[in-house]
Amino acid sequence: MLKTWFLYSISLIAAFIFFLFYKMWLSWYILIALLAIPVFALIVTIAASLTVKFSVVNPAVTVKGKPAFIKLSIEGIASAFSFYKVKMITTDHMAGTQEKKVIVICDNGVTKIPLETNHCGAYSYKLSKLKVYDLLGFFHFDQNINKDIELLVKPSPEMPGYMPDMYGFKAKNLRKSSKPNSEIYDIRDYQLGDPVKTIHWKMSAKKDKYLVKEPLEEYGGYSRVILKMTDDRDELDLHLGQILFTSKFFIDHEVAHIIRVIPPDSREVAFSIESNIDLERALHTILHMRIPEEASEDKRSTEEPDEEEVLEEVSDAD
Repeated sequence: MLKTWFLYSISLIAAFIFFLFYKMWLSWYILIALLAIPVFALIVTIAASLTVKFSVVNPAVTVKGKPAFIKLSIEGIASAFSFYKVKMITTDHMAGTQEKKVIVICDNGVTKIPLETNHCGAYSYKLSKLKVYDLLGFFHFDQNINKDIELLVKPSPEMPGYMPDMYGFKAKNLRKSSKPNSEIYDIRDYQLGDPVKTIHWKMSAKKDKYLVKEPLEEYGGYSRVILKMTDDRDELDLHLGQILFTSKFFIDHEVAHIIRVIPPDSREVAFSIESNIDLERALHTILHMRIPEEASEDKRSTEEPDEEEVLEEVSDAD
């Protein structure tokens, strides 16, 4: 805007000097035309500002690497003689960073803004202020739009290199049974109050002390899938894809499981997964998590998960 007024001032001075030395109709018309330009620009800016209509079309969810855009459309009287600037603040929730940029819209009031899809995560786009300019840039008026947009960039399923068979994931444990008669039992020393019928007489005779049968039963534990957070976004994208593939594989085979997220130097967060809805909720929360900065390369090398550790075949114990 300052540049426009500077060039206009020089042109006006030159036209006035030309008028003083060449007092004919041409110099008079040039001077009048130059004086009328700011007035016309002000009228155009006011008309465009009062009648502006702003609309946004944006995706809510996409997949890593797939192009995505925000489409901005602006309409109004005198839009052909004006242009617009939109202030946008982009927030990467996983990295905890912000970026500010100004978008210029002048192609018939329509423009497409490319969105960040190179890495998985949750991204917020805040469109805070719209500036309406005349075509020459003499004047502008501000319009507060306060439009918040969020884009969730999901991972693509990636089959892990280490994929155990389903038997390994159907974890079984033993626990005390309330049923008195069970084919599975443990042997322990007799305690005061134990029923006489639970005494294992044959074993007691061999050990020369009272031993009792403690009935046990099998129960299915939860398989656990581990995700270790890292500040290496490419590696984290790969692990997220492997987690998504494995979790969907479990759901298809009706295997309940737990996704454990382990940030460096932080308490882990666990998500119980039994359906696709549980997986979507867990993924939404994970993609909003802040990636902690890892302390050092030595620490990173000791905490780096092996491929087998990403998929851990352990079950919950009592």
